[in-house]
Amino acid sequence: MIREMILIVPCHRRPDRCLHFRGKPMPICARCLSMLLGYLFILPLLFLPTLPWWWGLLLQIPMLIDGFTQKWGWRESTNVLRVVTGLLSGLGLSILVVWGARTLTAWILTVT
Repeated sequence: MIREMILIVPCHRRPDRCLHFRGKPMPICARCLSMLLGYLFILPLLFLPTLPWWWGLLLQIPMLIDGFTQKWGWRESTNVLRVVTGLLSGLGLSILVVWGARTLTAWILTVT
């Protein structure tokens, strides 16, 4: 069941860019897996003071630089770098989700 859920994630699934477990590649690449793990930051962020939304945007920059410089053929990324930039991106997206949820909730409560 978990494998079927993971297949929903839009990912290239290239074995050379996947982490390996027991000699077999994971079903999604290292960057996508790390982004999904980064979404786990949503829960702790709910209990912390609200972080500025622009932190979430800034944390996307390392992944964008890593991904596009690799796509343009300027260099080849490594799985370690993909994991780090994926975690940062997942954290950044978590910040944006929590900020958006709090902002929307506050707006709804003030309107009603």
